[in-house]
Amino acid sequence: MIRLVLAALAVTLVLPGTAHAARGTALVLPDPPAHGIARAQVFDSQVPDKSVYQGKVSFTWGAYPITGQPAGLVPSRYMPVIRDNSPDRPLAWYQTNHPDWIMYKEDRVTPVLQSGSSQAVTLDVANPAARQFMLDNLVKPAAALGYQVIAMDNVVPWNWTAASGHYDQAGTWVQQYASGTDDPAYAAAFLDYLCWMKKEMHKLGLALAGNISPLGVNAWQRQQSAQAVQIVDLWLHEGGFTRARDANITDDEWAQTFALYRSVVGVKPVVTVNQTTTTALADAGQQQVDWIIANYLLVREQRTMLTLCGRNQYGVWLDRPELDVDLGTPTGAPVQDASGAWRRDYQLGKALVNPSSTQSATVTLPPGTWTDSHGVAHTGQVTLIPNSGLILTS
Repeated sequence: MIRLVLAALAVTLVLPGTAHAARGTALVLPDPPAHGIARAQVFDSQVPDKSVYQGKVSFTWGAYPITGQPAGLVPSRYMPVIRDNSPDRPLAWYQTNHPDWIMYKEDRVTPVLQSGSSQAVTLDVANPAARQFMLDNLVKPAAALGYQVIAMDNVVPWNWTAASGHYDQAGTWVQQYASGTDDPAYAAAFLDYLCWMKKEMHKLGLALAGNISPLGVNAWQRQQSAQAVQIVDLWLHEGGFTRARDANITDDEWAQTFALYRSVVGVKPVVTVNQTTTTALADAGQQQVDWIIANYLLVREQRTMLTLCGRNQYGVWLDRPELDVDLGTPTGAPVQDASGAWRRDYQLGKALVNPSSTQSATVTLPPGTWTDSHGVAHTGQVTLIPNSGLILTS
């Protein structure tokens, strides 16, 4: 049975720039309805007619072009957090123009490049000149196009790229970070850069959205992630409750994720991206879809948005009837009952979640008949198998 203390991940962080939004120009952030399932779109490159999600989608992560967006939707411009993804500036360009900005691995030979076809160069964002270059050449052009939110990808505050150091202008090696992922020096430099970028964006009237996922594999990494979540103006969590497409999360991993969501959802917009274990959403099993939607309803506040898709099924418009469920607004906070299951009461129904990987949970229902999303009626009690969710209407 999972027991949870929400304060475990309620990290208080005071870093330069974190309070800037309260003093500066009002930011434009998504403001979805307080009832139903508020939705976000991840990329829109294969959606020629964006009007298909008019009134359904409140935010697009990586919208291009900015024209043709439905009224009421807030689009954002995609940007890697520490890499330059411009095709005009490959590794050779940096070797010629700014060789001292290129990060290398521990062998001091291999540049840190993005995997895949783009081979984007990872920059030394501890260097003020490199920071300013990113602002001037990636952020400001997006502002000039009319974007009001920058969607920063791979906001990972530990050394997941295995960056070790760089060469200075004289060609001398500068060791910056220790071996392994958990170097406090790397986390400090990264979080300082994130705060600096947020402050500079706010001066331009831009909000910073950050994809902060995965949350980490140990307590130290989770603490750094929680700090990064506090910094950004909008948090996108690509892992969701399905561990970034591999499987549903359970037990302590679920408890830690739930705690972080609940500590944030009332403070800022949150997008929970849940990929199914199937390649296409249309092929996803009903049990996993129920799990995702029930968890969303369990944690959500007004500015909490859901993306539901297949494995890496981004850039296309996806829909399922389950996404039209509307239980009204919550009538209270999530609560855990004696069975170990979690419940959230809404005006028109309930969301039930059993996050245990091994134990079923039998929940006692209020008097009356309750109908689940498959049309099955329940009275008296309902049993949730391990790692399952259920949405009930009265």
